[in-house]
Amino acid sequence: MKMFKLNPFSSKSAIPQLCGSLLLMLPTVGYTAQESAQEECTTEQIELGVNGCEVEETIIVTGYSTQRKEDLTGAVSVVELGDLEDLPAGNIMKNLQGKIPGLSIRTDGNPGSGASIRIRGQGIGRLGNNDPLYIVDGIPTKLGMHELNSRDFASVQVLKDASAASIYGARSGNGVIVITTKNGASEDIKLDVSYSQSTQEFKYDLNPLNTKQRAQVIWQAAVNDGSDPNSASPLYQYDWNGDYTSPQLNKIILPNSLDQEGNTTPAVPGTDWFNEVIQTSKIRDFHISASGGSDRGHGYISLGYFDAEGVVKGSKFERISFRANSRYEIIDDIFAVGENLTVTHQVENQNNRDAGNIVSLAIEQQSIVPVYNDDGSDFGGPRSGINDRRNPVSLIEGNKGNDSRYNRLMGNVYAELKPLDGLTLRSNFGLDYGQFYYRRLFPTVSEGNLYNEERITTQQNWEQTTVWSNTAEYKTTFDSKHNLTVLAGTESIEFEREGFFVSSTGLLIEDRDYAFLDAATGGGVASGGGDEWSLNSYFAKVDYNYDDKYLLSGTIRRDGSSRFGENNQYGNFPAFSAGWVISNEDFFDVPLLSTLKLRASWGRTGNQEIDTRATSFTYQTLYSTPSVFTTEQDNGTAYDIGGNDQGVLPSGFVRTQTANPDLKWETSEMVNFGIDFSLYYGTIYGTLDIFDKETSDILTLTEPLATLGEGAQQIVNGGTVTNKGWEFTIGYDDYIEIDGIGEIKFDVFANIFAGDNEVTDLPDNVKNSFGGNGDDITILGHSVNANYGYVADGLFQSDEDVAAHADQTGAAPGRIRYADLNQDGVIDDKDQTFFAEMDPDYEYGFGINLEYENWDFSMFWQGIEGGQIRNGWRNFTDLVSVGTTSNFGDRVLSAWTPENSNSDIPALSLQDTNGEGRNSTFYYEDASYLKLRNITLGYKPDDKTVRDLGISHLRVYLSASNLLTFTPDGTISQDPETPDATFPVPRTITFGIDVGF
Repeated sequence: MKMFKLNPFSSKSAIPQLCGSLLLMLPTVGYTAQESAQEECTTEQIELGVNGCEVEETIIVTGYSTQRKEDLTGAVSVVELGDLEDLPAGNIMKNLQGKIPGLSIRTDGNPGSGASIRIRGQGIGRLGNNDPLYIVDGIPTKLGMHELNSRDFASVQVLKDASAASIYGARSGNGVIVITTKNGASEDIKLDVSYSQSTQEFKYDLNPLNTKQRAQVIWQAAVNDGSDPNSASPLYQYDWNGDYTSPQLNKIILPNSLDQEGNTTPAVPGTDWFNEVIQTSKIRDFHISASGGSDRGHGYISLGYFDAEGVVKGSKFERISFRANSRYEIIDDIFAVGENLTVTHQVENQNNRDAGNIVSLAIEQQSIVPVYNDDGSDFGGPRSGINDRRNPVSLIEGNKGNDSRYNRLMGNVYAELKPLDGLTLRSNFGLDYGQFYYRRLFPTVSEGNLYNEERITTQQNWEQTTVWSNTAEYKTTFDSKHNLTVLAGTESIEFEREGFFVSSTGLLIEDRDYAFLDAATGGGVASGGGDEWSLNSYFAKVDYNYDDKYLLSGTIRRDGSSRFGENNQYGNFPAFSAGWVISNEDFFDVPLLSTLKLRASWGRTGNQEIDTRATSFTYQTLYSTPSVFTTEQDNGTAYDIGGNDQGVLPSGFVRTQTANPDLKWETSEMVNFGIDFSLYYGTIYGTLDIFDKETSDILTLTEPLATLGEGAQQIVNGGTVTNKGWEFTIGYDDYIEIDGIGEIKFDVFANIFAGDNEVTDLPDNVKNSFGGNGDDITILGHSVNANYGYVADGLFQSDEDVAAHADQTGAAPGRIRYADLNQDGVIDDKDQTFFAEMDPDYEYGFGINLEYENWDFSMFWQGIEGGQIRNGWRNFTDLVSVGTTSNFGDRVLSAWTPENSNSDIPALSLQDTNGEGRNSTFYYEDASYLKLRNITLGYKPDDKTVRDLGISHLRVYLSASNLLTFTPDGTISQDPETPDATFPVPRTITFGIDVGF
């Protein structure tokens, strides 16, 4: 929020504008901090453009260079990092939900999870690569941002259109996120310390049945089927009247829970599994940094510690980070060197990865199963009448100590020479190195009739990316109105990866301190592999600004990738853009309209994210039977070719992939039109962008028919997808004065994004990867996220209703009725269609920031409207017939009966004769939601008060996230953002303090 703004509704005709002495720091990859001295000016002086009365400029880091925000002609969004500083710094991308239009973020509550990021739609979905490219201090990476400490970030820019992103060429087809980290300034040393502690909670509303409730449901289901309830389950016996026309249950006879020693305990009310696996969790976030410098150099150093539990018991994520950035001018204003370095160490528990399974088990596992057997010797588990699912508490306990470790070193060193006025030569070398190690102990599992022997696995891999870029940039101004910037450069990127995995059994002592591979006495299985590729690039860019009225920009990049065949190894990615600042024209005279700029751009970007072996045949040893291709034949590659009838069999190879020497670049072509405007001297501001993006020659993996033989699958240039849409941002940043109260500063803002995705072309060997009949019904013309299946048309209400409908196997009153789409009188696979597109109609966010005296308050809401989610929980909450040995949610207590015919829950049954587990609209529901993402109250003591204590600044705050969620009527899913058995997004309460010295 800007500190001083003109108030068009003020009773005063002119309000002084503080321009002051502003330090416009640019803590990027060695870019020099720029200082702009400005003097206090009146409103009239600003309007007339009096020399020295410029309004504070925003500098944007784009491709290998910087620009004034006013000079941008592409679609670039700048993240307001100040709006995120009160949120836990586990992953900055999670905190950006709803903040940037066109930036779609899907995540969950896993403390160590990354986030699914899509910029202006996506390509071919699960068969292609859709992730954006991250540039951190000039180093390109596709790794997750949860591995970096976002409190070290100085700026984050999202390059959304091709004209902005094409400078990064072959890896920018899905958009680019540019991150620069903090650096010091030429001033005294500053010490900043921040600490926050959060608590998180989430309470499920699925309400699994207790033992008695489930027994009653099984009885009713058997009666509905006309079968004997006393034969329905070995767990229960019933005293009932035996009348299927007017059934009456007198008594449920429940068994005692038996342990392996024959001890008995009451089975009622049973285990509340959600209570056993969900907890109130904590997050601790500590960060300390020091910065400063002299007139020749400056630096920044920091240490961060982030420790987060998850609401699923046993889950945790811990990260220690260190950063050191510096720059020194060896020859003043001529030659400088610098570096940016970060090292992180993170620990993540296996329960983070198993959380979805643990949550699923909490609803599936029957309440009659105890957590522990009566003697405490073993965990409770399944027996006759109970599905063979694990005890979720046993799974959690078995993962204690199963922590993976990941170390990451990321940094660059650079030298910068200015031999001539306006000319900057720069050479930059960067390294991104990661090392992963995981030793996992699988303890012996003895749960009821489940038994698995112990096992130890060890996995280790490393990967590294090296980047060497060299640029020459020339900036000049002539005739005082012509501003020209020319950039040219080369870049070389090399990637390497190697890893192995070993598994073995036969541990005599099941203790992690002992459980190493050399302690295993059983047979071992080992695998390993490696990868490497390189990218060689040349690029150039020209920016021209005439009198701050007419803006032109052109970019060209040529990339050569080792991942492609010799014929298509290089690709060219051009872009052009233009802008017209109408408000700077002499003829423009609209008093209330301060700024009006029109933008237009066109460009191409690329994608090279495929397996390095894509152009080659690949072969693999499969020393096992049955074959991975079919269960009907034994064609493992091992064969006793020597007829020895003993010893280890020699192995041959089987083809697993067909070569494609004609692979070429995936290309995205985008057109963008934009308008930037501000009113009332900038107090009201906004941006509108309209875009049309076509991605062609998409790199994807085929799913061929089995008749084509083993290894027929290929990576091909398969298809075209369009993404069209618009995005709009508006805000009002001002203050009001109220007699007797004083001045209240505020910033009200909102954004919205709407986009349409459509698959317009696919080769035949890719079409059926998305469903369809392979003929006239295919994914073509639909969103890549469309689903294929049956249309559920309510429930049959009577025998007459069944007779009047098409012939449907299993049809009966209370069963799901499926639409006869082709009107042939039979419900079969020809009645499937594409439905339930998962893409929302639009995504939006809005909020307000307030400041009053020493207090500050902020609130932010985020939501999506339209689209569909698949609520897989309905298998357990609505359908007894699909999983008769699992537990169910309490919705089944309201299932359809002739007396309860308004229910949309199918009648209880123990047999799925109607095929209700098939993919159909029954499982899909509105994905719309509105969430109160964050609300914060902060307090800053008076400067005099804190300075007397030797403190430069102090702020304490209380923040809450995900407090409220609103969903449409009829939405069954508790949280449409994380349906099914995924890690839920919890409610979070945070208390924090920031102090500077």
